[in-house]
Amino acid sequence: MIDKMPARRPRVWALLGAHQGDNNQVLALAEALALPFERKNLTYNRWRHFQPWLLGATFRSLTKESRDLVSGDLPDLTISTGHRSVPVVRAIRRRSAGRTRSVHLGYPRISPVHFDLVVATAEYPVPRGPHVMQIPLALTRGPTLANERDDDQLLCPFPRPRRLLILGGPTLYWRLDPNDVLSAISQLENEAAADSGSLLVVASPRTPRVILSAAQKRLVDCQVPSLFVATDGPPNYRTVLANADAIFVTADSVAMISDAVSTGQPVSLVPIRPTRLGSAYMATIKLLMPGGRMYPRDLRHFWKEVTRCGFASFSESHLGNANGPLDLSARVAERIRGMLAGEDSVKSE
Repeated sequence: MIDKMPARRPRVWALLGAHQGDNNQVLALAEALALPFERKNLTYNRWRHFQPWLLGATFRSLTKESRDLVSGDLPDLTISTGHRSVPVVRAIRRRSAGRTRSVHLGYPRISPVHFDLVVATAEYPVPRGPHVMQIPLALTRGPTLANERDDDQLLCPFPRPRRLLILGGPTLYWRLDPNDVLSAISQLENEAAADSGSLLVVASPRTPRVILSAAQKRLVDCQVPSLFVATDGPPNYRTVLANADAIFVTADSVAMISDAVSTGQPVSLVPIRPTRLGSAYMATIKLLMPGGRMYPRDLRHFWKEVTRCGFASFSESHLGNANGPLDLSARVAERIRGMLAGEDSVKSE
């Protein structure tokens, strides 16, 4: 009797790009699958500016070094995000003769039928269908034990309750006003003084320099123990998140809001203001298409979803996640495992 050969474990490629928030989502899902995976750090050339439906299935938008990264034996599964990766994913599928399965996080800017699964949050205009999984928050990664051990000591001088303010930055349709940031710091300082707590402020890579400077100067005069954390730390961003007792985050970033909610702590959103383009776009939509959305994403729909679910609030009541942190990565991973096992009958092109 001949023993059966053990089943081969699927090969997974995590396709990474230039944006850390996007990369963290891809890695969160890859880690949740509990399968070996390869990081493919892709860089793009000038062809990246073309829309995915114009480029089709091609590696043309990749630099030579990145084309080399995706050559050779092809994977069983790709995990991607961002519209720049779409032509690359389609090219991989074509070269594999359809063997490689594909999961895309976010809005690919083409029909979901080109993928085995598209995982999207509410700000994206992704039509519902068998290829689509709607989730209320972006996928997030937690802190590593090493980071916790290294950075806990740096946070010891800051008494609980620790209030954390996370600063984002401008987008196409929204801007972060320095006065709103300073007002939020003052409010949190007063609250921390009332209960003998402390204030932590974390910046992101998108935070404008003028806001960074204003926040740092304001904390110099803070009347409670306070700490400004630069983009690259220390302490590590995710360890600061894990050690906060209440989190305030500017409303411009789906990834940062999702990070905050994933802690299970109370979360409040700091309002942002529309840019001139955003104001004009919203006025046009209101006039011509009441209830319509801005392209390629409309943060107002995401805010509506997270406040409807009670994950966060724009008010001072700090509505948090009443049911504790969500493990959305595990839910998506479960569906992908079924897909790889042949339980999902939906096939992409």
